Amino acid sequence: MKSILESTQLETSEKTYIVDLVQQNNSIAVEIIQNSDTTIDDEQSRIQIASSLLSELIKTLENYHAKLSTHTSQANEHLSELDKQSIERNYLRGVPLKNLALQFDQSIALIEMVLRNRGIEIVDNALPKTFYSWRKGQSRR
Repeated sequence: MKSILESTQLETSEKTYIVDLVQQNNSIAVEIIQNSDTTIDDEQSRIQIASSLLSELIKTLENYHAKLSTHTSQANEHLSELDKQSIERNYLRGVPLKNLALQFDQSIALIEMVLRNRGIEIVDNALPKTFYSWRKGQSRR
């Protein structure tokens, strides 16, 4: 029997990726499901990676990422774990989504996705008007 221990969703304009940490029998593995949004059929690809190969795969992907040209036509929609932690910490301190998006040169939607994947609820963090700021707008009689 397979049970999902943790799940994360990553989205691009054409595809959606679901990365699951699954436990099957006595082994733990990572499963990646790719859904294509551009096709009529619900095209789905599934990859299961054994936990023993995971660190080697991560190293390989990081090496390939370093070799990719930084002058690609697509926007950089990847954030490192350090950036994600910084986004989480700053958001919990009260920094608005708009400012975080400017700081990390990302879209507001991507910042929201990072926070939701980390289990943080998105709320309006505008300060409420105080009596004195409301009173300022009133004319004196």
